[in-house]
Amino acid sequence: MALWTYSLTSVAEVLAYLGEHAQRDAFSLYFTGTSGTNTVTVNDATLALVDADNGVTPPFTFANASYDTLTELVAAINVVAGWVAELIYHGSANTADMITTGTLDAEAVGNKQTLKIKDVYLIERLIDRATDLIERYCGRKLASRAYSREIYYGSGSTKLLLEQYPVTEVTRLSSGRSNSFSILNTSTDANYCTVEVTSTAMRLIVDGGTNDDDSSLTLADYATIDLLIAAIAALAKGWSCTTMATDTGTRDASELLIRPSMFVGPTTQAYIETVDDDLTEYRLLEPNESRNYGALKRPSSFSPNTEYFVDYVAGFTSIPYALEQACIELVKYKYDLSKRGSGLKSEKIGNVYAYENFNIADLKNGLSPELVAELDLFRRRDF
Repeated sequence: MALWTYSLTSVAEVLAYLGEHAQRDAFSLYFTGTSGTNTVTVNDATLALVDADNGVTPPFTFANASYDTLTELVAAINVVAGWVAELIYHGSANTADMITTGTLDAEAVGNKQTLKIKDVYLIERLIDRATDLIERYCGRKLASRAYSREIYYGSGSTKLLLEQYPVTEVTRLSSGRSNSFSILNTSTDANYCTVEVTSTAMRLIVDGGTNDDDSSLTLADYATIDLLIAAIAALAKGWSCTTMATDTGTRDASELLIRPSMFVGPTTQAYIETVDDDLTEYRLLEPNESRNYGALKRPSSFSPNTEYFVDYVAGFTSIPYALEQACIELVKYKYDLSKRGSGLKSEKIGNVYAYENFNIADLKNGLSPELVAELDLFRRRDF
């Protein structure tokens, strides 16, 4: 499983920070015979087995899809005559993360060898979770991503504050919505019929009766709204559409606005909408990424109670060092807990062994006071 697209740091950075500490036992293995030299060798790309009776088994190549997870590799080793392997770490972990060993004697259970793996599988997931926790604490999305048709309401001011920032690109600003087409269903024996528009699809349900059906049409598959309307008619489940706009032959179906599930019937129709007027007279204030706070400005005001739709890109294109360091420290904190147990806060091994139990009161929103101080630099603006 790959890292979340918008993670605030990388596995390589965390591994560099943790050093050799970031290893776990992967699996154990041994050869059941006692007839001679029986060895296992792990290098960067393969695991090789040698036994005195049968010679060298063809190496297991980590890049091979048949051996690229621990579960698959352990199963393959157990098929080789005389070898016994027992999984310890998570079976979905990549064998490419195995630690090189050189050649190890694995003859008989007395020489059972426990092979190790870089703890990439867990660290990937901790990075994702740390990123989510940090963004929740900061009240904003921090890594750069695109936002489509976000809805804002004017206040009468000449400024419009966008939810996410810094804003690096605004691709569209529109006001109001208009009906693109209406839709109803002529099924008279159905329990109910509904239409829903999500960000990616149009779902049409006929519950019961001769036209019973549940269809989902992917908006990106239709270059125009007219083609989507034709696809709806082709379902032949009682659906009937009436065009209401003049641009359905040129407008992309993916521009339909999200609508929750709407009831329709032979005489009850629902309205499928698009954004209305595209605006041109506006600018982004403080476009420099380090100072930008996501404000759009128009010569005239953003009218009160008017809906405005914005397509834009926001977030840091390069994660600030201080923010990445905070994420790394949070990952390390969670990782250390996984090794020593969540009930233990710290321990001291010296002339006198001492330990301190973990106290939830030490944390604020799941973060230590030190991390809170670092992340307060990136908390959502308050104005």
